[in-house]
Parts: sequence; C-alpha cells; structure tokens
Amino acid sequence: MSELREIASSIFRQTISEIDVERVTEGVIERQGGILRIGDDELTIDQYRHLLVIAIGKAALPMARAVERRLGELLVIPTAGIIVTNETSRDVPTGFQLFTGGHPVPNQGSLDAANAALELLSRSDSEETLVIFLVSGGGSALFERPVDASLTLEDLQEVNRILVGCGAVIGEMNVVRRFLSGVKGGRLAAASPRSRQVSLIISDVNDDDLTTVSSGPTLASSVTREDFDRIVARYGLLERFPAPVASLIRSGQLPGIPTKVESGRQSSYLLMDNREALVRAGRIARQEYNCVVEIATDLVEGEVEEMANIHLERLASLRDKNPGRMVCLISGGEVICPVRGDGEGGRNQEFVLRAILASRFAEVAILSAGTDGIDGRSPAAGAVADQMTLERAATLRLLPRDSLERSDSYNLFAPLEAAIIIGPTGNNVRDLRILLTR
Repeated sequence: MSELREIASSIFRQTISEIDVERVTEGVIERQGGILRIGDDELTIDQYRHLLVIAIGKAALPMARAVERRLGELLVIPTAGIIVTNETSRDVPTGFQLFTGGHPVPNQGSLDAANAALELLSRSDSEETLVIFLVSGGGSALFERPVDASLTLEDLQEVNRILVGCGAVIGEMNVVRRFLSGVKGGRLAAASPRSRQVSLIISDVNDDDLTTVSSGPTLASSVTREDFDRIVARYGLLERFPAPVASLIRSGQLPGIPTKVESGRQSSYLLMDNREALVRAGRIARQEYNCVVEIATDLVEGEVEEMANIHLERLASLRDKNPGRMVCLISGGEVICPVRGDGEGGRNQEFVLRAILASRFAEVAILSAGTDGIDGRSPAAGAVADQMTLERAATLRLLPRDSLERSDSYNLFAPLEAAIIIGPTGNNVRDLRILLTR
C-alpha cells in the first residue's frame, strides 16, 4: 500500500473512532435531583408514571446504551425499551427488547419492531408518559409497517429495492416511503398523542432536515401528496411498483401524513451530522499529516461519474495552489449511483473506481466509505485506491469497466486489498470522501 493510501485509510479510521455516538448522546442528558434535562427541556420526573425509550436506526444500540447510563434507576419506573437496528446482539441494555431489521430492504424483524412500538405507545398513551425517541439513519428500512392492509412485506421490500436503484436522492426516496408507511412521516409519534415526547437524532441527510432521517417517524412533515406524485412521476415509479402499491396510489385512498403536533408536546434535537465527520477528518489531516485541507461542503450529492470528475478537478486546483505540499480534499454526503447489474458493490466503491479511472495524477489516493460501515450490496464500507490499483487489476486480469457495468466494484477491489471492511459501526452520518495528492 502506498503512503498516500495508508494516510487516507488512517484519516478515515481515526474519524470513525472520534465520532462517538454514545458520548454525544450522553452529553445532552442530565439529571439533577427531581429534574431531567434533555437538551433545552427541563422535565419534572415525578410528573411521569411511564418512561418509554424507542431507538430506531443504525446508531440505535449505542444511543440506547447512553440513555441507560444517564437515566440509571429511572429505568425501573414502569419502563419499556425497544431497539431496532441492523445488528443481532451487542451489549443490549437491560430491559430493552432488540429487533434486527432489514437493510436496505425491510424484513419481518422490521415489521415486528414497528408493531411492538405502536402497541407499546398506544397502550401507554397518557399525559403521564414520557417517550424518548432515539432516531438515526437506516430506519426507513429497519423499521416498517404498511400504511394499508392491502400491502404486504414483499410489496414494501420491492418498493425499497426500486427506490434504492432508481437514481433518486435520499430525500426523494424518503418522501415516497413516508406516504407508503404506517410508522413514518410522524405516524409513530401519533400513536401516543397525549404523551410528552423528545426525539434525539443522528442525521444522515442534507441540511439538517430532521423530518427526513429514517423518513421522520416522530416528526410532522411539510411534504404534500403533490410532492409524492411528482417524485413518483419523475422516476417512473408507478409502472415499476408492485401492483397492490400502484393500485393504492391510483385509488386516491392513500392517507396523508401528519402536518402538525400540539405545541409544547414534542421536542427534537440534532446530535450529530455529516459535518461533524468532515471537521474531524480535516483536523486529523492537518494536525497529524501536515496536509493543506479543503473541506468541500458544496460537493454533497450528484451523479457518481460527474462527482468523481469534479472532485479530481478540485483536487488538482488545491495542489496547484500549494506546490510542494500534501493536499487533502474532503467531502461528504451521498453520490447518486443507480444499480445497473446484480453484482456486489455500492456508491462509495463505484465513486472510487470511476475517480481512479479518470485520474491523471502521478501520485494520488482516493477513498470513499460509509460511516455506517456498509456500502450497498457488499461487505465493505467503501474502498481506497491509488495509482497502482489499476496496474494490479490488470495483472490479475480484473476488468474495471466490466465491474462498473455489472455494479460489481467490490469483487474488483477485494482481491486488490482495496476494499475497506470494518463492519457495522453503530453510527450513520453519511459518507466520507478523502482525496490526497502532492
């Protein structure tokens, strides 16, 4: 592995270690005597007979562990906790029921978790109930229930497969998901209309639109049926969706989603987002490797090949302005990468492959990986490549262009030891891209 590849890999791994979900979650919860402070809220503990904790998403386990540590013995006042995430079992807090949902498509565990949460909320609906929702990315698939009894799990699975591969950005996908789900778009919170609710959110979306994280199960939304119809038409989804889904949409019976909540009943707080990862990565690159760093906050979403070319141009400009220095371009978000074949890969690995194919640098390292440790349909978080990667691929008779056509970048990078495999991280603040040259 070249020096630049080693540096890029080190910056990524150190960043993952530093964006600590448990630390951030603990930092917004404080108990002093009979007062529980969550963010800016001061809650009188004696006012509540029931305390419920519902954790949804890829960061659900570490968030729940942080709440357990902060609340301590409060968790014995009739309390129930539900966690749904993509992990099977790892330090599950006492008193919590763990569900393993499916991702990127829902499974039976996703439905079981949603049904259990709805039942728990409706059973405990009271002004004497405090609900703490812990929401992070991935919940759109991990936590699910059809909006109508005519839809099956198989229908929702096919909807998710189509959405993930159609070329829509995450915000557009989540608009569609909200309308087709019985727990998204504020419908989960609506199951307990009298309770006091606080949502703590780890964001994997743009512009801190918290209603989009996990398709907004706890927050009312401003999106309309017109927004839904426009997205469905833009990507030709009506013709692609399963017949029961298309029939429900055409029928005019698709329910709307909550647009408001009672004032003072709900609070929500953003705990961490992609910017935190970018800032941490930039600091590591500067302090530990003496890089000149540019954090490209404008390079967030875009078609994968176009984004690869823009990143290379921006990296060349940064190098030209700083001759003799190692330069580091950092960006985040998610590139748009329609699935074309049945191979193993993901948007991060395809970004790296397209960028290294287009690169004209004599010396370069290109890394792109998901902070959740998962990249599409592969065991990898992403990939890191340098100028030797394509040479080694040729030696092994691997065909990069063929890999792109089949959406199979993982099976090109894995034998080259260029795939980044770290497993689920318990975090999800979108992707991190790191490009180095000198």
